[in-house]
Amino acid sequence: MTRNVRTYDHFCVIARALEDVGDRWTLLVIRDLLSGAKRFTDLMDRLGAITPKTLTQRLRELEDTGIVAADRTPGRREVWYRLTPVGEDLRPVIDALGWWGLKHAWRWPQENEPMHAEHLLRAVAQAIDMVADAHVTELWHFRIDGADYVIEGDGKHWSHRAGTPQVAADVTITARTDALKRLIFGESDLDVEIEGASAKVQRFRKLITTLATVVSAQETSSR
Repeated sequence: MTRNVRTYDHFCVIARALEDVGDRWTLLVIRDLLSGAKRFTDLMDRLGAITPKTLTQRLRELEDTGIVAADRTPGRREVWYRLTPVGEDLRPVIDALGWWGLKHAWRWPQENEPMHAEHLLRAVAQAIDMVADAHVTELWHFRIDGADYVIEGDGKHWSHRAGTPQVAADVTITARTDALKRLIFGESDLDVEIEGASAKVQRFRKLITTLATVVSAQETSSR
C-alpha cells in the first residue's frame, strides 16, 4: 500500500516523527485511542468530518508503523483498535498540544458545531490537572448520551478515560452532551443529575467549571 506521508528529506528526529504522525487526522485518531480501545464506528463518531476512506487509510498507516494494533478476532464482525506501547508514548505529545490549544488556540464552541462529550471531558481533566489546586483522590463517573466516561484524580494527577469505573464513584453525573456543556461552562445545571455525598458533590461543582475559568482568564489577558 502506498502511504500518504510527508517526506522532509533532511536529518531531524522531529521530521522523522512527523513522517509517521503528521498527516491530517492522524494525531486525532491517536487522541481518541488514548482513552481506550475503540471500534471503527466509535472513531467515526468522534472525528466529525472524516470520511470512512480516510479513517481506513489512517488506521492502516498507524498499524504499519506499529502505533496501533487491531484486534480482529475470528468470528467477530467488529474490529477493535488500540494503541501499542509505541502509540501510548505519544500521550505527553497529545497532552502538550491540548494545553497549548487551551492557552493559544481556544475559541468558544460555535452554534451547531459538533461536540463530543469525550473531547469536552478531556479538556476539563487537563484544565483541572494544570491549574486547579486539587491534589485529592477522587473519581467521577459520567453517563453521557448512553456512554460512560471517568475523570479521576489520584492525588497528584487528573486523567480521563472512556468506560465505567472499576470501583465505586465518588460522584456520578448523568446528562446529555448539551446539558454537560452548559454545566462545564458555568451556565446552568439544568437537566444534569449529580449523585454523591454532599462534600464530594460540592467539590465536583467547583472543579467542573475549571475549564471555563481558564479560558475566561485567557480572554481577559489577551485584551
